Amino acid sequence: MRVVALIHFYLPAHRAGSETMLHALLRALVDAGHDAHVVVTSQPEGDDEYTVDGVRVHRAGAGERTVPRLVASLDPDVLLTHHQETPHASKLGRDLGVPVVHVVHNNMHHTTLWLHKRPDLVVFNTWWIRRYYATRHRGLRSVVVHPPVWGEQHAATPGDRVTLVNLNRDKGGLHFYELARRMPDVDFLGVVGGHGAQVIDWSVPNLEIQPQTPDMPGDVWSRTRVLLMPSIYESFGMVAVEAAHSGIPTIAHPTPGLLESLSYAGTFIDRDDTDTWVRTIRSVLESDTWGPLSAVARRRAVELDPRVELAAFVAELESLHTDHQRR
Repeated sequence: MRVVALIHFYLPAHRAGSETMLHALLRALVDAGHDAHVVVTSQPEGDDEYTVDGVRVHRAGAGERTVPRLVASLDPDVLLTHHQETPHASKLGRDLGVPVVHVVHNNMHHTTLWLHKRPDLVVFNTWWIRRYYATRHRGLRSVVVHPPVWGEQHAATPGDRVTLVNLNRDKGGLHFYELARRMPDVDFLGVVGGHGAQVIDWSVPNLEIQPQTPDMPGDVWSRTRVLLMPSIYESFGMVAVEAAHSGIPTIAHPTPGLLESLSYAGTFIDRDDTDTWVRTIRSVLESDTWGPLSAVARRRAVELDPRVELAAFVAELESLHTDHQRR
């Protein structure tokens, strides 16, 4: 089976959660003996053709490299897509007569509109989003795959800093700087994120800013004791699971996604309750509190082993391909 993913960005240039999740899905297909390709539409940098972990990437452009020509030349059995390329992939799937799979990362308004295209299969990244759409789009064939996090790729010996990954406003960048100012005796680490306008403030003396990095264990988790996620929205919260593999506890705003990913291992506080955040950070930094929370974080990380869900995804895609051939 040949699967072609039509998307806007891909690894290694872009490493946001959507890209890393999609790569894990395609890697699972490659490991199962299938052929996986990616066509990127908005990636200005890099080679026109390259390979990442067995996944062949093609950069769309002009002439013979327009999206319709490039996708058709790859002769897909299944088209996979997400985000803004979803409408284009839906049309191409109809034109080429192949099934289309939507990977759904959120319950935003545009996602709701795109699901009216009635894809042949939907891959939801959480159970709560699947439930959200169950009454809005009845009868959709679907499977749930939580964003895969591989422990061996993220585990490190924790450090001593209080960390926020992605300094945009929605992730809590402004809240983070306020907390650092309120706690001048505590060292903070802010990590530049892969998406969204970053709030960069060099004026806080006890806060270091780490540029975006592919080496999260070395540059981030080995320096972090507590992770903060005062996000206004998280459909899942991969970074919390990554941190948990190092036994790093997370204090978070109770978004539906973080409640699902962290479950009993999270410490949840409303993002606007700054006083409680300050008290809780100080408490969690204490050894008597941190130790048990660290053990609970590791236990939760183990529970989210991605292998079972990835195997179910591969089986569902194979079944979809077989069903389509029989028509």
